[in-house]
Amino acid sequence: MLLQAQRSLRRVACARPRPALASSSSEAGAAVSLVVYHAVLETLGDKAPAAGIDVECAADVLNLEVGEASFVLNKQAPNLQLWLSSPARVRGPLRYDFDAGSARWLNNRDAHPLLPTLADDIQSLCGEAVDFGAVEEDVSQLYLEQLSKP
Repeated sequence: MLLQAQRSLRRVACARPRPALASSSSEAGAAVSLVVYHAVLETLGDKAPAAGIDVECAADVLNLEVGEASFVLNKQAPNLQLWLSSPARVRGPLRYDFDAGSARWLNNRDAHPLLPTLADDIQSLCGEAVDFGAVEEDVSQLYLEQLSKP
């Protein structure tokens, strides 16, 4: 019975309408977000060398190593999403849609924001707190600059 309820809930969650986004909005949001997130995580790695943090970003994929654990945050251009694969979560990647109004990435199932989830997962693995404090404001500012470029 519980399994049937979970399947029904999943069908309903998957069927909910996605926010209407222009491809350019999502592209700009993804490009800016990955650059800013990379910078924050590089800083964390520099401040806490004992945590064994290594981060690389290339070809719209941000790879984060925390000791032996690997995170991947990558742009899924066809879906207009960012996907987070985290060793703290074993059920597959979390998928996030860009909300242009708030310049935030929100989970496509329950609308939880990406950054607190990523910060919690990193902290659970290495014990270091990730400060994404001003990141959403930075992403918002850079996103608006990207959109205004010809």
